[in-house]
Amino acid sequence: MAKFVCKINLFILFTAFVISNTAYATIEISLENIDGSQQKLSDYIGHGKWVVLNIWGTRCPPCLEEMPELVNFHDRHKNDNAIVVGIAIDFPSYGYANKKEVITFADDYLIDFPILLSDSSITEKIGLGPLTGLPTTYVFNPDGQVVGMQVGGITEEILNDFIDNKKAVTP
Repeated sequence: MAKFVCKINLFILFTAFVISNTAYATIEISLENIDGSQQKLSDYIGHGKWVVLNIWGTRCPPCLEEMPELVNFHDRHKNDNAIVVGIAIDFPSYGYANKKEVITFADDYLIDFPILLSDSSITEKIGLGPLTGLPTTYVFNPDGQVVGMQVGGITEEILNDFIDNKKAVTP
């Protein structure tokens, strides 16, 4: 329980940091998906659903650990009120993701949420500051506003609690 409270407090601390520095990210940027076509982040963000934007790498140990949690969260909420969108980058170089590795990873982990390919500059390009570690998760509310951020692994339980708490305080 103490570990859970610590994680929630850490997530809230990062949330305060994000909210004080940016309200809306620049989501019109186009990225390649694993099928080879271009997609904008705005195709997902700001359309009435919570969006969990997770930046990860195929060889990042904490990313491997959290991936089943993200898959479960997406599967439980995708037809209702929330989705996960992944942005894969190379780890440990933080360079552009290797599409073949990402496709193999997605197949191995049964990922059915959208995956876009980029490098570590993506967070600065969309106005969220420099990427400081992997995995990094941003939470966007249904209006497209950044309301949370966490560097490090995240669980389905933390995401559910965070979104439920945000819903409770939103008029």
